[in-house]
Amino acid sequence: MKKRKRYKINKVRFTASLLIMITLIITPFFLTILVEEYKMDRAAAEAEEQALMEAEKARLEGTAPEIELRGDNTVRMLAGETYRDPGFKATDVYGNDITGSVEVNMPSLVTDDGDHIVLYSVKDRNGNHAMARRRIVLEHPAQTDEGRNRGLSVLMYHMVYDPLDPPDWPIDTNMITTNALEEELQYLTENGYYFPSWEEVRSYLDGEIDLPEKSVCLTFDDGKKIFEKYGVPLIQKYDVRATAFIIGTYRGDHWASKAKEYDHLWLGSHSYDMHRSGGYIGHGGVFTALGYDDALADLKKSAEQIGSTGAFAYPFGDYTDQCAIEVRDAGFLCAFTTEYGRIYPGNDPMKLRRMRVSGSPTLEQFKGLL
Repeated sequence: MKKRKRYKINKVRFTASLLIMITLIITPFFLTILVEEYKMDRAAAEAEEQALMEAEKARLEGTAPEIELRGDNTVRMLAGETYRDPGFKATDVYGNDITGSVEVNMPSLVTDDGDHIVLYSVKDRNGNHAMARRRIVLEHPAQTDEGRNRGLSVLMYHMVYDPLDPPDWPIDTNMITTNALEEELQYLTENGYYFPSWEEVRSYLDGEIDLPEKSVCLTFDDGKKIFEKYGVPLIQKYDVRATAFIIGTYRGDHWASKAKEYDHLWLGSHSYDMHRSGGYIGHGGVFTALGYDDALADLKKSAEQIGSTGAFAYPFGDYTDQCAIEVRDAGFLCAFTTEYGRIYPGNDPMKLRRMRVSGSPTLEQFKGLL
């Protein structure tokens, strides 16, 4: 019995010892596995977190800033008024104020036809761009007695020359120096003059609208090279709007090709091929001697060439009632003679006067024409 009992005790001890030995051998192995799994899980979690952080960073770095426009997105104002921006604010994706970096591209209320769009743009430190737009709508008040009685001056010029490099032909009253023209244009811009389109002029003549009190139209006849060389740069420089009356057979295609480049110029018709002799009225321009069909064909060809039926100037100033009908039937809004005077609502839009700028007047003389 004692031997059997001792055997059982020894067996238990052996078993226990064996278990201890096995535990001592296996435990480090499993611990190693557990540790490795923990490390792998932790690394995976850290990698996932890092990936999320990098993705968020990339998202933020790729997110465009925002421009908030104050006031209305459409601003309505009277023609001739000075535009005052209602304001704006720009922030980047981190909430930083970057308003000071906004660039504002103002449209020319003188040269841009149709809608006038103010463009706001900004770039953040990550190179992301944002843009916003505000629309300006120019409006005109209904016509008043004061506006009707005020009338409108349409100034008539021809050639422009540099007195330091005069042309090799005699100077006459159809020629103005660059010095005089620049002084006049500077005066107009500094004193806030408005340069209405021919659509606005026609609406004024028809009694539909008033024009700003300080309004004037600038016209240059014939489209001579010397006008293009010296006159056009000054018109562009002072941000005014003028009309060049173009003769189709004399550099007409050239002027048409320059229409976009010379964005301060409207092209008007001086006929396609009627600025020549052959008539028996006034200066002898052929227009008065042509039949209806031939005259109308010429007028339409001119309008097609310059891409406009805004305004027409009678060659040499010669016209008859029949000529006026033909110009009207060709679709022109306004037609100008060389007769002297301002224009008023109620005037026949096909027989309008102009104020001739004779030679190089003094500034005071020029003011008298306005």
